[in-house]
Amino acid sequence: MRLHASKLDLPLPTSSPAAAVSYLLYEHSSRSLALVLDDFSALLYPSLSPTRLPAPNHTAVPPPSTAACFVRLLPSSRVLFLTAAPLAAGSSIQLRVWILLSRRGSAAAAFSPARLDFRNDRGRFSVALGLRHGHSVRLAGSVNVFVIHSVAANQIWVFAAKMAAGEEATVHLMKCAVVELSLPIYSITISMGFMLLGEVDGVRVFPLRSLIKGKLSKSRVSTIKKATASTGDLCKKNLPNGLMIPKNFIKSSLVPEVEENTDKLKTVRVTQDSSDPYSFFVFIKPAELQSCKGSKSTLSSLKAVRIHVLSEKKYLILDSAGGLHFLNFNESGGMALDLNAQSSMPFKYAHAYQLNNVMEVHFLAVLPDISSEIQYAWLSDGEYSIHLISIVDAEIADDETDKDGSKQKSTVLSAVGAIFTSEKIQDLVPISSNLCLVLCQVGSHAVISCWVSFFNLS
Repeated sequence: MRLHASKLDLPLPTSSPAAAVSYLLYEHSSRSLALVLDDFSALLYPSLSPTRLPAPNHTAVPPPSTAACFVRLLPSSRVLFLTAAPLAAGSSIQLRVWILLSRRGSAAAAFSPARLDFRNDRGRFSVALGLRHGHSVRLAGSVNVFVIHSVAANQIWVFAAKMAAGEEATVHLMKCAVVELSLPIYSITISMGFMLLGEVDGVRVFPLRSLIKGKLSKSRVSTIKKATASTGDLCKKNLPNGLMIPKNFIKSSLVPEVEENTDKLKTVRVTQDSSDPYSFFVFIKPAELQSCKGSKSTLSSLKAVRIHVLSEKKYLILDSAGGLHFLNFNESGGMALDLNAQSSMPFKYAHAYQLNNVMEVHFLAVLPDISSEIQYAWLSDGEYSIHLISIVDAEIADDETDKDGSKQKSTVLSAVGAIFTSEKIQDLVPISSNLCLVLCQVGSHAVISCWVSFFNLS
């Protein structure tokens, strides 16, 4: 195995020569990189290629941007960069969007401010959301969907986005759901048709389809009626924000659909501890400690601080004690496909168990790969070392089966390689299974010192 690291110099705007990088964001489909600076501005680099330096021209996102995320729109394949900022002394949130567009007369692409259509606001470069900003907010995005978490308001707003008809740089936003929170949230991940919330002792899973699905057109309702036993069966699938499609009509659970008439949606309101068909909870602590409430031990108060997607039904969780947990959605119980299940037993849908890792993990970066049987993760102790591990499912034994007759499996972690840096590590972003961007700290503050680490896995 060959190990190599090289420095990636990215230009800073001349207006902010002393700005330092707080964290990195990367959008894999367009290879776009965002550097979020400590002066609440950001730099956007499209089509970043570490093998072709210097880096392409950047787009500067002016401050303030207290939270940011990427969103990919399908079927248009457009890539959006969203930012949130306080408005009116933090009593509301200002949302801005940049869209990746090809330049006229050039094959190169660049980010440009996008106009937004939201409710009565049409064609504006920013919209005001009636959600308290407070001290901080979180943004998390995926395909066609993004969410805003307001700690001050104890709410999560779920939005769907799509390109406005006939306009290249206008994005239509639809507020689909509000989740009322009663417990602290330590992380949010949107992917593969699910919203996962990191809580104390575990992860809460919300299937996105039940939160964003809108009313069906008359032709689709007629088709569904013909396929169901009776009109009563169809009424049983009714939810506050529209009718659910039977699973035989769901083409894919990975990409939430955005109907053409979704701007007429009634925003559904659910509570954080809502049960089927809205959510279920998966414990990450050992089973013997799940009933021990009020204990001061570390194991009984683990927080899920990072949730990363491995593949369609597999997730890797980092807890507040530096431990890793593997979350697996059961083949027969995927809530994304059957939202009308009435069982209250979370293990019917998913289960989680702790992995045997010998180091205390501070930073975790994972590149999801649905097609591969082997996934890779980048780990760091928060000091000067980075480790690449492989993650493989292995059957324990042929004679050991679960109660439902399925074979038990374990997750095997294997060390692939390691690299040591001269600067303290501050953030990790995976580019591919053998490529990772590393943000390092130089002196008393972080600067743009991104290291590209190459591992030859052949």
